[in-house]
Amino acid sequence: MTMDLHRPGRATRLDRLEPGSCYLIAGRDGPDLALVVLRAGRREALLLNRRHAGDGHLQLVSEIAPEAEVLALRGAVLAPSGNLADIAFGRAAAPAALHLGDGNSYLRGRDGDGRLATFDVGSGRASAIDPDDLPRTSRWRVMVPEGRGVVTVYEAEPG
Repeated sequence: MTMDLHRPGRATRLDRLEPGSCYLIAGRDGPDLALVVLRAGRREALLLNRRHAGDGHLQLVSEIAPEAEVLALRGAVLAPSGNLADIAFGRAAAPAALHLGDGNSYLRGRDGDGRLATFDVGSGRASAIDPDDLPRTSRWRVMVPEGRGVVTVYEAEPG
């Protein structure tokens, strides 16, 4: 995780963030970067800087307290990183890939019970879309607008 001493964002409570919002929260090895997601009517966290040990998918966490203090990353966007040759087409699903299609982008995460779910990045809502046929990039980054440019908060490593 790439972190500067200056972290763009504002302190707030987790329960004040809408699905699709990105935030930083204290983790076991430093700050965790997460996307607020909504699955089966429940708010959960899709950790953008952690992967499931078994298969490399992003981790989906549900036990984060709603009153937890977090750093909200207003205006954060997830975008492909590297050159366009990194975007692949095909049927095999790449763990932790950013899937691009139909004007939206999607991420997949696996919960502690091994269930795989796909989320629309913009809305944070669980999606019935099957991203296997969508273009995807295994290199992507989370950027936050600041001043006249953007700050890269996190850059995903190839899967």
